[in-house]
Amino acid sequence: MIEGPGHIPMHKIKEQVEKENAWCDEAPFYTLGPLVTDIAPGYDHITSAIGAAMIGWYGASMLCYVTPKEHLGLPNEKDVKDGIIAYKSQPTPPTWPASVPEPRPRRRPELRRYKFDWEKQFELSLDPETARSMHDETLPEEGYKTQPSAPCAPKVLLHELLQQSGRI
Repeated sequence: MIEGPGHIPMHKIKEQVEKENAWCDEAPFYTLGPLVTDIAPGYDHITSAIGAAMIGWYGASMLCYVTPKEHLGLPNEKDVKDGIIAYKSQPTPPTWPASVPEPRPRRRPELRRYKFDWEKQFELSLDPETARSMHDETLPEEGYKTQPSAPCAPKVLLHELLQQSGRI
């Protein structure tokens, strides 16, 4: 097993996977990130999660998460949590074989959000406590857990039309 590089521009990720597969004769390889940009110290968990989603898509066998403190210091518990959540938020982790259906569609959190079922959305989220806290900070009343928040308001009409047509 070899470790992939930690810094790769986005347009070079596919090429890097091909090289690593050749170098290790298709044996598994893992990567830290990769960070796709170096302009965001303190946010490396986000820039690396972008690279990780791409390198996983192209064939990396395993990903090693990155914390916000990468290159800046030793991570604390919150840094580790933030790094792990950034990596878990990827559409499809590379560790799932293509023959195994992705588990998220069974949970369908996007339907809960679209139906404004915020309590279920919180429950299905990667970090229910943080999601609930952010929502309740400005919309604490129970009524706001069953209706759209202000940024979603323009979509209400579409939602109502789709609901009336039986599409949701």
